[in-house]
Amino acid sequence: MTNPRALMLLVASLLFAACGGVTPTPSPGNMDDVIANLVLQGVTVHRLTSGDAGCPTTAGGSVHDNAVYLEVAIGAQSALHRIHLLRWRRPADFEAGKAAFDQCVEEYRARNPGVEVSTLEAAPWRAYGPGWSDMMTTILNDALLATGGG
Repeated sequence: MTNPRALMLLVASLLFAACGGVTPTPSPGNMDDVIANLVLQGVTVHRLTSGDAGCPTTAGGSVHDNAVYLEVAIGAQSALHRIHLLRWRRPADFEAGKAAFDQCVEEYRARNPGVEVSTLEAAPWRAYGPGWSDMMTTILNDALLATGGG
C-alpha cells in the first residue's frame, strides 16, 4: 500500500523544485536568428557571405571567424544596405574584441574614403556598414535585441 504522506511530500518537493528552481538566463541567438528577425521586419537578404568582416588585413582571425557580410533591402526599396555583422560567444571575448572591431572599422573607412560608416553594438553583437539610413539602423538594432543582444 502507498503511504499518502510520503506521496504528498514527494509531490510537494517536485512542485517546489519546479517553481523555485534556478531558471537559466536566455542565451543570445546565432547569425541565423538575426537574419530571421531581419526578414520578419520586411528585410530581404540579397547576399550573405560568412567570414567577411570587411577588413582583410586588420585584426587577423579574431573578427573574421565571427563575421557575416549581408546585402539587404528594406521592403520594396531597391537600395541595398551593406552590413558587416560580428558575434562573440562569451562576454569576456566581446569586451576583448572591441579594439579589433574598431581597427576593422578604421580599415574599412580607409579603404572607402568619403563614405560615412555607421556602427552598432548590442552585446554580443557588433555591426557596421556604409551609409545606413535611420530605418536600417533601427531595423538592425531591433533584430539584434530580439535575438538576445543588449
